[in-house]
Amino acid sequence: MRTLLVACALAAAALCGAAPQASAAQSHRADAADDGYLDVASDPAAKIVIDGADTGKITPQSHLELKAGHHKLTLVTIDGAHSRTIGFTVQAGQTTKLTIHLAS
Repeated sequence: MRTLLVACALAAAALCGAAPQASAAQSHRADAADDGYLDVASDPAAKIVIDGADTGKITPQSHLELKAGHHKLTLVTIDGAHSRTIGFTVQAGQTTKLTIHLAS
């Protein structure tokens, strides 16, 4: 009897644990619909910082996935001599294209 109760409890816990994972997967797919993309190029090549976070990427880059909404792009030349920060907006399902000239 005790074994049967333990088995039922484990089965119920497994079923309850599976439901949130399915919900999270559905939520991720819904969130992906709120994403857009950024294509960015610069002259000269530069490190890409978006919303204060270094992406680890260098221009040119295409199809950088971002949440729809307003963002801040900072480009810093490889030698650190020039930088520029601009605001831009990404719309869901759309690609925003930016080309920035950093040399004076």
